[in-house]
Amino acid sequence: MTSTEPTAELQTRLDNLVTRAAAKDAVKDYNAAAELYSQATEIQAQINGEMSVENADLLYAYGKSLYNVGVSKSDVLGSKIAGGETSQEPEPTAKKLKEPSSAGLIQATISSSTAQKSLDSNKATESTNQLFQFTGDENFADTDSEEEGEGAQAEEEEEEDDDFANAFEVLDLARILLLKKLEDVEQKSNDNGKSTDIPPEVRKIQERLADIYDLQAEISLEGESFVNAVSDLRAALELKEALFSFDDPSVSECHYKLSLALEFASVSQPDEENGEGKPTVVDLPMREQSAKHMQSAIESCKLRLAQEEKKLETGGIEGEDKINAAKRRIANVKEIVTDMEQRLVDLRRTPESVNAPSEDANAIEALNGVLGQLIGKSAAEKAATLDQVSKQANDLSSLVRKKTQPGSSGAKRQLESTEEPEGTKRAKTEDPA
Repeated sequence: MTSTEPTAELQTRLDNLVTRAAAKDAVKDYNAAAELYSQATEIQAQINGEMSVENADLLYAYGKSLYNVGVSKSDVLGSKIAGGETSQEPEPTAKKLKEPSSAGLIQATISSSTAQKSLDSNKATESTNQLFQFTGDENFADTDSEEEGEGAQAEEEEEEDDDFANAFEVLDLARILLLKKLEDVEQKSNDNGKSTDIPPEVRKIQERLADIYDLQAEISLEGESFVNAVSDLRAALELKEALFSFDDPSVSECHYKLSLALEFASVSQPDEENGEGKPTVVDLPMREQSAKHMQSAIESCKLRLAQEEKKLETGGIEGEDKINAAKRRIANVKEIVTDMEQRLVDLRRTPESVNAPSEDANAIEALNGVLGQLIGKSAAEKAATLDQVSKQANDLSSLVRKKTQPGSSGAKRQLESTEEPEGTKRAKTEDPA
């Protein structure tokens, strides 16, 4: 009894912490949720052992919560960099997991670049005005205040990086344990005889693995590690294609995100030390792969659109509210498909200007901090700015070519932002229609 009583007490504490953490996560209090999940993982490690496969699900929840903490900080910091005023009580802007940040990278890059140029212009104006002012103690006070502000911003960026790095490590441990668990479960399934259907337990593990690869890709995109993002998204897509039909929202979403990651990964910038005067180079085969996945995303969405429209025509959807919701989804997805089709045209166009020696070697800097502008936007904000952004959005070569020209304002519209909240068995992925 003495050996089981401490374990029972620990299990009770663990259950309580997990319940509280899930409640905090549900109301988007990600900092509190992460702290509670952290305590829960420590207790679970005491009960099961640090490398027990039974720890994987809780580690996933903890890693996802840490990721959301980093996302929320990145969104707040991104709004400050863009020069926007924030209210004293801002709405929670951390994005839901069903709103991946990689969608619409090009559009957000344009607005991010424009905002940064505006900020630089303001700084230059302030500097010029100071040339005609007498300096006194008040100016030194202003300087100190500015330095303190810059220091605080640097600390925020460092904390954000730590959150993403910690999230990646925790998710990676969960991935390793899940792969081990999957191997054991598949072995047992094979011993019991072959089946054409995926066993429920195997399916559950594979879905969770796909979510982990997807989240790790998001973190790589956040750090502009596009090659790693491509690798993780390919792993996620392979699992999703095995689990779901081609028209499933998560499949079209993954194709879309992989296309964008490939497009960014295809652009290589010379080293800063030895690459002065050298042009930015585009990997054309990789760009062709990007176009291929964009085409797949379009076809997946169109297939789903056809099914939704058929349901409306045949009375498969009943109730005025559901019918109106379906019509809104269809209209929104059609807009997104139109945008993706334009993206596909741009991807199939040879990016001659990017490979031209006369191009600015620092043009790729327009991508810096882009993900800070992608995340946490509400569906209403995305819908309100999509038309304006899509008119100005062009392919990556055009972005580089027009870096010094005024860009469009606003933010991107994500592929999956139009999905109505109708419940899903996947915690992360969601897509329109």
